[in-house]
Amino acid sequence: MRTLICLLFLVCSPALASTPSAWDALDKAAQASCTKATVKMASKAKIQKITGRISGIGGNGDQYYGLLMVGKTANFPSQWLCLYDKKSKAAQVRELETR
Repeated sequence: MRTLICLLFLVCSPALASTPSAWDALDKAAQASCTKATVKMASKAKIQKITGRISGIGGNGDQYYGLLMVGKTANFPSQWLCLYDKKSKAAQVRELETR
């Protein structure tokens, strides 16, 4: 009987989701780390805007948060993909080839 009550409680309990403020904090931390990593990679890089966000990347399905960024490097249009590691709070940036 006790097991049945526990199972009913687990089935009927609501799923907990991240709050909007938690998503905003993650986004701000990722943007700061990605901007720093981009400038370190290309010192004349200027990010103009974030054009996309990708969540749920990685081995366990939620290790990285991705940002697609556009801007200029030495007055030439550039695009970057940044993967922000949520655990280590570090960013990896790669420039995307534009055609």
